[in-house]
Amino acid sequence: MRRERFVEHVRDLLANSGHPGIASVGSYTINSGLEDIEIRCTDNRVIRLNITRTSPPGGDAYDEAERIVTKD
Repeated sequence: MRRERFVEHVRDLLANSGHPGIASVGSYTINSGLEDIEIRCTDNRVIRLNITRTSPPGGDAYDEAERIVTKD
């Protein structure tokens, strides 16, 4: 799963979790211009996730569409 799709997936999971300690889930921009997840808690704490990526052995062709693999 490529980073952008993973970030969106985790953001949706957190936002829809119904956890009483989460006030909101949003984004913030990191130094490289990428967006990451920011969680604002009901006790005024802010948690900023920094999600990184790695490529599979042999690399990944980012100039091509993501190949989504599922398991039966």
